[in-house]
Amino acid sequence: MSRQLRDFELSIDLSVKPGENLILTGDNGAGKSTLLNMVAGLMTPQRGHIMLNTTTFFDSARKINIPPEERRIGYIFQNAAIFPHLTVAENIAYGLRAMGMGKPSREKKVNGLIEQLKLDHLKNYKADQLSGGQKQLVALGRAIAIDPVLLLLDEPYKALDSTMYTVVRGYIHEVVRSLDIPCILVTHQDSDHDIMNSRTCRIHEGKIADPDRPEKETIQL
Repeated sequence: MSRQLRDFELSIDLSVKPGENLILTGDNGAGKSTLLNMVAGLMTPQRGHIMLNTTTFFDSARKINIPPEERRIGYIFQNAAIFPHLTVAENIAYGLRAMGMGKPSREKKVNGLIEQLKLDHLKNYKADQLSGGQKQLVALGRAIAIDPVLLLLDEPYKALDSTMYTVVRGYIHEVVRSLDIPCILVTHQDSDHDIMNSRTCRIHEGKIADPDRPEKETIQL
């Protein structure tokens, strides 16, 4: 899978197993976030293909490009990216509503996640009333509410203090382990390499920084 960026071409071959956490590191501007956006369908590669098990998300040769909303990928951004005008419960329910889940089932699932994430006392608070750590927990709840087949995390702890960093990281670790889904985490925190069933891959100027690894154009999940 590849895409031409401003100063270099992003060309990556990666694979992630169910329940495994693949950690992406590298300098700012190396292409890590672009890689996640292409997997999520928010950006389109110029060639190559992206697969999850036997499902093809993107294949330039066969002209396949599944829209983001049909990929069922949970994505947590640096800044949480939740809707400020919606409550905690409404934010978590957003993906379920878009999927057409009925109100009783939707409310039951949302309430269960709110309890799991210990956000009960904030259920009816608007997102713009929350702290940075609380917003990331809401973002996590929204990401896993849809029962994702893959979890993408782009430096989700970057703006958190040490206490919330530990809390949020612990929940993410628990989710990845319990759902047994692949996870790709972009981080600069050295401690993240030890807490999960993780494998680290360094990206440098759009390539995997391993001279012995062949360069292909595939992401196989």
